[in-house]
Amino acid sequence: MIKKFLNRTDRFLCDSVREIFEKVEGKHRAKRISVNISQELKNFEANPLTCVVGCDTKFETNIKIQVKLMLGIFFVAIPLFGFLALTYILDYAYSYAFVFTFIVAMLATSRIDEIAKRYVSTRALELI
Repeated sequence: MIKKFLNRTDRFLCDSVREIFEKVEGKHRAKRISVNISQELKNFEANPLTCVVGCDTKFETNIKIQVKLMLGIFFVAIPLFGFLALTYILDYAYSYAFVFTFIVAMLATSRIDEIAKRYVSTRALELI
């Protein structure tokens, strides 16, 4: 059961990362801005969530912001509301909801590192 849940979340994360890349690439193509995809993939693989103001390209910044937004909605906000509802129903302290949400967020963040490596390797094969 846990393996199915991890596979489902991994598939969701990988599909989301792929969609984000495709959307940002489409926007840059529409604006006729040239992008070195292989370099952007290497930068994303090295630090999928770290943004450095002034050092990252606009393409990389857009991707990282959208990935963070996706993680924030699906792995922080939704679990927090779920855990808050559960602690309210079970009449536990609300601090449990924040602790469990923190655990979920940390697990999702660690998984996105692995997903980034997997996506970059798959996408690099497509570019060849």
